[in-house]
Amino acid sequence: MRRGWSWPAALFLAGTLGPIPAEELTPEALLLARIKVRAAENLQSLPNYTCLETIERSHRRAAGRRFELNDVIRLEVGYVNRKEVFAWPGSGKFEDTDITDMVSGGTIGNGSFALHVSGIFLSDAASFTHMGERDREGRKLLQYDYRVPMFRSGFRMRIKPTEGIVGYHGSFWVDPQSLDLVHLQILAEEIPPQLPVKSAAHTLRYQRMQLGERDFLLPLEGEMILTDLRGNESRNRLSFTKCRQFAGESVVRFDDPPPAEEAAPAPKPPEQFYLPADLDVDLALETPVEAGHTAVGDPIVAKVLRDVKRKGTLYIPKGASVLGRLAHMSPVKSARGDGWLIGLDFRRVEFENRYTFFHARMNTPMERPSPMDVRTGVIALGPAIPSLDPRVGILYLRGSTGKIAAGRVTSWRTAAPETKESQ
Repeated sequence: MRRGWSWPAALFLAGTLGPIPAEELTPEALLLARIKVRAAENLQSLPNYTCLETIERSHRRAAGRRFELNDVIRLEVGYVNRKEVFAWPGSGKFEDTDITDMVSGGTIGNGSFALHVSGIFLSDAASFTHMGERDREGRKLLQYDYRVPMFRSGFRMRIKPTEGIVGYHGSFWVDPQSLDLVHLQILAEEIPPQLPVKSAAHTLRYQRMQLGERDFLLPLEGEMILTDLRGNESRNRLSFTKCRQFAGESVVRFDDPPPAEEAAPAPKPPEQFYLPADLDVDLALETPVEAGHTAVGDPIVAKVLRDVKRKGTLYIPKGASVLGRLAHMSPVKSARGDGWLIGLDFRRVEFENRYTFFHARMNTPMERPSPMDVRTGVIALGPAIPSLDPRVGILYLRGSTGKIAAGRVTSWRTAAPETKESQ
């Protein structure tokens, strides 16, 4: 089992289910045993499923100040074969990779689907204290406090290049009738001195949701806060929506197959082609981008503004669709005012049952912005952030809030022809 937070950091927790000694079978211990059995039943019955996870990341320099938005990230997160896997929305493919490899920089974490619960309720490392019934958000809930000391912990915090085991404690609240988990709090403690972290906290709220023909206890929303030794805080607010069961589609037939002459012809698969280098491609954005609302990972679409030709050969016709995603969003503060850096990442061209992978860089603009740039407050900067893939084109959006409207034109130049190895 693996779960994590990153600053960029990753934390991992593992445990095994252990028996409760007979001498501890007080009424409170029996109730706790029922709660743990209830949690285990829910975890063991969970099907493979996916949700759309939205992460609002913000920071503040010290406690008491207002949090300032960094960006919004949207991911497809799946609980598949007892593992958390991630994909960009609309990509149709989950990656067997750590979330920190997909989202660079800032605070990011995993474990919200089932791994936090597994580590606490299916482990014999924790000690528990019954706190009785408590009022929380207008409900009567049962509260237990728990603690896992460092010497029994498998909770590993990593802030490259250092890492270390930390202890943790917290509380959880369950419904007194169903014994379903409602809230879970996780607080890191006994943090090794080599880690530049003062505190780390994660809270999650759960509710039952429909997956297929049954309902299951799933995370609904959460919050994660990391505080460094100077008091700077990074906050992630999480929400999970559009949860659905994840399963491959299959068709079982018991009748005779239709005669060959009656069978519908199979659709022709799209034909792949390749683009040569140094073609100029002008794209008109079809998906508007709004700072602070459109999320990193959201799909974007543009249309080719004019035919792309060379020596009489038409490579891409006017109106072809170019598909990609929002790859970057970060606030910028300067003496001239606030703004945002917006990263566009286009990867695929489609038209007339043909497609190609779009390997190109945004053209660096002239030194002086055009009149349209000045009027709209959007200025093209080209591939201006070294830490990002050079295929990500950066636009500067002036103002603390603002919008890149549909129709915004950017110019790109293709790189070497795509091959399977260079995808």
